[in-house]
Amino acid sequence: MKNRIKKLFAILPFIGPALAINVFVILVPSILTLILAFFEWSGLGSPVFVGIKNFSIVFSDPDFLQALIHNIIWTGIFLTIPVAMGLGVAELLRTTRWQFLEPLYFFPVTLPVVIVGLIWSYIYNPIKGLGKFIGIGLLGNVSTALYAIAFANIWAWWGFLCVVFYSAIQGISKELYEAAILDGANNFQQFWHITLPQISPTIVFMEIMTIIWSFQVFDWVWVTTQGGPAGASELLATLLYKRAFYSYKIGEASVIGLVIAIFGSLAVGILYYLRQKGVEV
Repeated sequence: MKNRIKKLFAILPFIGPALAINVFVILVPSILTLILAFFEWSGLGSPVFVGIKNFSIVFSDPDFLQALIHNIIWTGIFLTIPVAMGLGVAELLRTTRWQFLEPLYFFPVTLPVVIVGLIWSYIYNPIKGLGKFIGIGLLGNVSTALYAIAFANIWAWWGFLCVVFYSAIQGISKELYEAAILDGANNFQQFWHITLPQISPTIVFMEIMTIIWSFQVFDWVWVTTQGGPAGASELLATLLYKRAFYSYKIGEASVIGLVIAIFGSLAVGILYYLRQKGVEV
């Protein structure tokens, strides 16, 4: 026991700061969010316990259901299009001498979202931008606003996936490709039978992280439309922000936060399940 205590005190200076940050920045706010979901509070005065009233209000609110559907659509888009683009270009980099393009693909990831979001708002502008030529303002149309924002985000995101997948490809033995070439395999067959199976753990991990990140998206929507027009691009994170800081309904905002956390937990649960089954992720 004494040795264990000594070891604990020996490693405490190293893990202590990180542990303290996680406790006060993540654990404590998470517990408070869970508690406040059962209270009615405007941010001033004393919270009033209301039981599951906030849950009932939120789950029957059309705005919440609309935002949830939008988040699911957003997640579906980002689980497919940017992943496919990243995989395709990563394989292209492997089979060509165009590796010098890798930093160019990654460059949009380094740009501030606020600046890029404003630039895309000007690009979509119905008077001076792209909207002038297609006849509609993409961000001002209820049928296109969400997809226009998603397209801009894909532009800034797919390069990151490309770099991650290309890095994973670098870990594949060159002998596998050489043997495949000797057997007469073309580029697509090499991609399908070697690249995809070899980097599947990386792909699965990035898909799971994409689910988590998709339900936390806030900045792109807020900078471009703030959830408009008429809630057409509203996501759970933007709705949460409005409930907390516009309507001062902290309890309802906490419920929405719990919903976001549940989807993130489900994604982590999938990751844990796959690892328990022996899948390398």
